[in-house]
Amino acid sequence: MEFAVCYDHSGIDLAWSIFLGITTVFMFMAPLAVARLIAISRGAPVGRLQTA
Repeated sequence: MEFAVCYDHSGIDLAWSIFLGITTVFMFMAPLAVARLIAISRGAPVGRLQTA
């Protein structure tokens, strides 16, 4: 089975594409993680917070 490819998937292009995809995911996840951390820290006194 063949797939139509519109551009060359040389090694550097594929690596760059994967890097951009992962970076985009982290850009969307970071604000959610910060918001969750703020919500947790507001709910518990600072002395009760523990590192995992």
